[in-house]
Amino acid sequence: MLTGFLRTYFILALTGLWWSSASGQDNVKVNTSSSVDRYLLQFVNEGKSRESIKAWRIQIITTDDRREMEAARSTFASMYPGMNMEWKHVAPYYQVRVGYFENKNKLMPFLLELKKTFPAATPVYDNVSKRALVSN
Repeated sequence: MLTGFLRTYFILALTGLWWSSASGQDNVKVNTSSSVDRYLLQFVNEGKSRESIKAWRIQIITTDDRREMEAARSTFASMYPGMNMEWKHVAPYYQVRVGYFENKNKLMPFLLELKKTFPAATPVYDNVSKRALVSN
């Protein structure tokens, strides 16, 4: 009988603790030291001052033939109108990169689709202009 009483008391006590913690979440205050506040402000300001961020993209072609690169760009633009696409020349190669992805898992379905037309397509981790992200 005593064990039944203790079990019931324990369950009621846990329920009371859960109820009090669930209902008091809107009154939480975090007190930090001035050094923590200073570092947090520095972190936010550095983030605002950076012109670019890292993001995943898909490189659909790397070639030393400019005509081949332009043909790939044209094919991609006709298949996916309006999707972001950029090319760059890193001597002696031309590279065409498409899309912006938060993480590699989010680009994989699109990469598998692209590989049907662009078998050399590969994911790349790239510096991306914040302005480019906002404008697309």
